[in-house]
Formats: sequence, structure tokens, C-alpha cells
Amino acid sequence: MENNLRKLLSSFYKGTFLFLILMPGFLLANPGFKLRSVDIRSYPEVKIRFHSNAPIDPKGFVLSEELDSVARLTESFQFERTESKNPIHLYISIPSYTNAEDRRWIIQLANQLVKTSEQSGGTSKLQIQSDANKHSFERIRSQVLDISFPFPKEPAPIYPIRNWENFLDGIPKNQSAEDHILVLVSFAPEWQDRFEIPELAKRIRDKNLQLIVLAPSSLEATKLASYANGKHYPVSKSDSYSDLFSYLRALGEEDYELIYISPWKLSRWKTNFISAGFVSVDQGIRFAFQYELSFFRTLYLQLSDPLFFFPVSLFLIFLCLAALYYLRGYEETNQSLVPVTNLEPEYSERKEELQVYDRMYGETMEKAARDREIALAIAEKASPTGTSYSYAVLMFRDGNQNPDQFPLQFDEVTIGSWESNHLVLYDPNVAGLHAKIKNKKGKYILFDCVSETGVYLNGKKLLRPKVLHNLDEIQIGKTILSFRGRS
Repeated sequence: MENNLRKLLSSFYKGTFLFLILMPGFLLANPGFKLRSVDIRSYPEVKIRFHSNAPIDPKGFVLSEELDSVARLTESFQFERTESKNPIHLYISIPSYTNAEDRRWIIQLANQLVKTSEQSGGTSKLQIQSDANKHSFERIRSQVLDISFPFPKEPAPIYPIRNWENFLDGIPKNQSAEDHILVLVSFAPEWQDRFEIPELAKRIRDKNLQLIVLAPSSLEATKLASYANGKHYPVSKSDSYSDLFSYLRALGEEDYELIYISPWKLSRWKTNFISAGFVSVDQGIRFAFQYELSFFRTLYLQLSDPLFFFPVSLFLIFLCLAALYYLRGYEETNQSLVPVTNLEPEYSERKEELQVYDRMYGETMEKAARDREIALAIAEKASPTGTSYSYAVLMFRDGNQNPDQFPLQFDEVTIGSWESNHLVLYDPNVAGLHAKIKNKKGKYILFDCVSETGVYLNGKKLLRPKVLHNLDEIQIGKTILSFRGRS
């Protein structure tokens, strides 16, 4: 199959070569092709978007791809028009007028140019040529260009190219595939600054602008259009205006989209340069284009795809958070395993500071600790105020004539809902360790163990430990206990 395709392609190229020799003028005619974009995101499916000023019949075309001087024909391709039109952005430079007739004609020309741009969805910028003043109108609309337009009257510029260079300074570089066209209108048969034509043409090409020169038939106008790869329409010819607007309307028509499967079916991650040709001998069209496959280009196309970018980004963010969480725990573990010997230098420095402080103020930590121990010992020896009992019990007050009794026979009795307490209360409002009663030399002291619901003694909340007296009532949760003591 491949050998047959090579033979067919070789025969096709030979036939094309003979056709070029026999009829060079037909095939070398410019059909007005412009490449818009080459989409290889779905390779081996390739999408080519291009524009043609003339209608194209998809029949009779041959599509081939060449790699390392070896060509292959595609078996099939899809050829159709896009749905949306192409916006045309115009940058128009017109001279001023000398009489009312010139004024009417120039305004009408500018109005038709701007209207053509608006119909395609583009924008327009207008400049009035002047050596002394600067007249520029950004995003001008066709409705403004009528008889009431404030058209300034200026003398004809002596140096028109310098005017156009100043106008070009305010035009940004075209970095898109859309049509940005510079329209230069002049009535002068000769330009005094014609020596600057090559530099002006170079600047136009650098800004990726198309050029249209509407001027009298002269060597200067033809040279400028030729150097800038533009078009020259003579002012004196009546057909020039119809040709100009036909060309602009054709630029605004829909693009063509060519979709096919590459016959090579290469790997997208390896670097390859593919040249392709789209040829129709019957219609005299030969359209060539190139595209590149490489690792970095494929990676960029993958990352620019939202269906790939957002899931991968979320996964990487989750992975980074998990790594940070893991490293944080690892650092905390390492910090907990730091040996105590590492703190000895810092502790020795602190100890020296305390010694200096002791020498200056006569007070040390040891002396303060000894004073605290003495104070605690005195507090332990001091007997709390209250009545001493040789025997005491807690009675459950639940309305029975013979209530249950719980003897306070230990030095410390704990009360709560835990089974480990001496007195267990099965109440959801009672904490695990709710309260305790200490026996100090026959005096029973009630403590609240920082419980949520608190302990109430004789209807008042217990805020600090208190000595119990006979017939005192203790409320813990919903349980009421009565203290009974006997001397």
C-alpha cells in the first residue's frame, strides 16, 4: 500500500512539474490564501484553519505530508467552512480637504471603510494627515462619519511618510491571526520623503500588518506596496474602489477548516517537523504549511487543556498538602526525641543569671521554694474551724422513712458516676469524679472537683471547700444527700 502511494505521489509531482512549465501564469496566480492556525492537540488528527478570498471547491484536492524527504498521501480529509466571520481591524490615514467636494468624498470613503470593518466585527482607528497637528480618532464608528463630522482642514502634508510613521507608532503589534490592515490614502503624485519608504515598509512588516495604499499611480506608491507585501489601488481608476471593498469583504468571510488524519501517526512526545501540501491542479491552488511535534509543545498543549489542567492541579495540591502534613508530623516526632543533654548549655546560662540575680537582690529559688514548703506545712497543721465528729454518714433524701446511709469511714471519700468512686451516683448530670469529702481531725470538708454542673451546699453553689455541719444538705446532680454527724 505504501509503495503504491509513493508511486502515485511521484507521478503526481512529475505531472505538476510539467503543468508548471506549460502553464506558469495559471498556477502562480495568488489565490489569497492565509494560514490562521494549525491545531495538533488531537494528533494524529490535524485541524488546519485558513482563509481564502476566492471560493474553493473541495473536489480535486490532494493532501500530502512530508517527513525526512519522504511523502505520504492522506486517504481522506474533511473540508468545510467555519460558522463565524473574521473581524477586520482597520487603521485608516486620510488627507485633509481643499474644498467641499473633496470633504464629502473623503468622509464618504472613510465611512464605507469603517462600516466594512464594523460588519465583520472589527474596530477602526482614523488619522487626519498633518505636518503641524495630530488628529487621531480611536474606535471611530461609521455613524459619526457624516456631514456633521468635525473634519479639521489642514494643508496637504509635505512629508506624508513621516505622518504615517507617527501614526504607526500608536498602533500595537498584531500578535493574533486576525486581519489588521493599515490603509494609507494620498493624493500627492510624488512624496518628498520617498527615501524613507524601505524603513516604513520594514516597520509595517514588523508589526504584522497588511498594507493597502490608495494613491495615484506612481513609482513611490508601487514601491511601498511591494516592499510591505501589500496592495496598491490607483485613485484615478474607477475599478479600484470596487476592487478594494470586494477584497475587504472577502477578508471578512468565513474561514475554511481542513481536518484530516496524519498518515505518519507519529508520537507526539518526539521531535519531528512535518511539511504538508494542499494542491488542486484544476483550480490552480497550491497551499503549503508546516507543524512541529515535540515534547515541550505537547506538554504545553496538554496543560492548556482545561479537562487535563484542573484535575491534575487539584491532585498536585492534594499531594503537596499531604506531603506538608507528613513532614510536619515528622518534625514534631524528631523534636520530641531531642535528648535532654542538648538543653544543658541553655540551663547553665540560666543558672548563672539566677546566681547573679541572687547576689544582687539576696533572694534565690531555693529560698523561695523552702518558704513555700514551710507555708504549706503550717497550713496543714492549722486546724479548720468547725465542729468535729467521731462518726458521720450521708443519707439519701428520697422521701423514704428509712433512707439509705453511707458511712464516711475513709479519710477521703470520692463521689461521682465512675465505678471506682466510693459513692457511685447513676445520674447523667454527675461527672465521673464530681466531688469528695476529706476527714481532717474529725472535721469533714466538702470539695467540688471542678465539675460542670457544680455542687450545692444548703441551696448555694459551692465555690470553695467548706466544713460540713450536722443536717447540712448536699446536692449533686439530681441527688440530695444529708450529712449526719455524731460527736
